[in-house]
Amino acid sequence: MGAADEAATLRLLREVWQRRDPYRVLAWGAGGSVPLLAGRSAINGRPAAYVCEGFACRVPVSDPGELAAQLAVVAGRG
Repeated sequence: MGAADEAATLRLLREVWQRRDPYRVLAWGAGGSVPLLAGRSAINGRPAAYVCEGFACRVPVSDPGELAAQLAVVAGRG
């Protein structure tokens, strides 16, 4: 969740894009622009990433390092 012109959003996106994962789906947008993101929001006004698996999402994060940790856990289950 975040605007395309925000540096913080781009840092989160880079964290996802640098990984090769054929099973990953990236849904990205701001506000209600993407139906899959309905009910999701920023964290204290900062862009947020939601890592979801099996119809359940982890706690949203706004820090690229925390996002990397969540993605590593999910990738390790394959």
